[in-house]
Amino acid sequence: MLVATVMTAVPAVGSAQDKYPSRPLTIVVPTAPASSTDAKARLTASKMRASFGQAVLVENKAGAGGIIGVGYVAKAKSDGYTILHSALSNLATAPGMVKALSFDPVQDFSGITLSSEGYIALLTRAEFKGLSFPQYLDRMRKNPELFPVAGSNTGNQVFLKQIADGAKIPHTYVRYSDYGRMMNDLWGGRLGGALALLNLALPMHRSGQGYIVAMSGTERLPDIPNIPTIEETLAGVSNASTAGYFAPAGTPRPVVNALHSYITAAGKNPEVMSSNRDGGRPLFVSPEATDAFMKKEVQRWTALLKDAGIEPQ
Repeated sequence: MLVATVMTAVPAVGSAQDKYPSRPLTIVVPTAPASSTDAKARLTASKMRASFGQAVLVENKAGAGGIIGVGYVAKAKSDGYTILHSALSNLATAPGMVKALSFDPVQDFSGITLSSEGYIALLTRAEFKGLSFPQYLDRMRKNPELFPVAGSNTGNQVFLKQIADGAKIPHTYVRYSDYGRMMNDLWGGRLGGALALLNLALPMHRSGQGYIVAMSGTERLPDIPNIPTIEETLAGVSNASTAGYFAPAGTPRPVVNALHSYITAAGKNPEVMSSNRDGGRPLFVSPEATDAFMKKEVQRWTALLKDAGIEPQ
């Protein structure tokens, strides 16, 4: 009977002296404040607080393409009070990019859940409105010097190579660390396109300032049915920015399960659901499936980076 009573106390974990949670939770975000990842973490944290029964804090540890924040959580105490919210690309691409990596994205983390999947938009200027994706590719093929495509990270670079290889066209990738400057160069005609998160590109598309030629999902989104996917033209060429929550390896399984329950419940809040649908879709994935997905992502990205000629530095 005592065992049954303890088991029905989910998601509270541990004895009366060591009940989880008994103090504030810190969600580490490896990007700067006001980023998409940061905004989603803060919204989820705000919806978790009532059921969690403790303060839920968000701490930004940006730098080195997310590696600083990820590495910090990898070395944190495995007690369930410091966890990571990150795009999987910050973890999965690291082994293929950094030689002396301070963490192992598979061995040093326990997956809690995958929370959202965001898509990439191929954004161009309003003057190209109405141009189909095949027509856009044809212009790239005929005048590659007029159609350099920009992005802000290695994932964009790899995705553009997938597009170019699939279409059998030459391409030029231009990397920007400043998103605003990238947009200014696009509007000024120095770029032929930019790869940007769909939720950031949609306001420009809807206002008429820009035009989304295609997006990276495997199927069209119900809210924007007129925007085609790249895969409709180039079979097998798709990409998504998947985000999730992770605890340091060794975190007790009951604590991981409790965190999964708290985060999933917050993720089903209508406001959080709406934020995840804008440019993607919400996800609700078990800890075990999150671990399995991460393992596959590391293998996939290592192969993609190698194919793109990107060597660990």
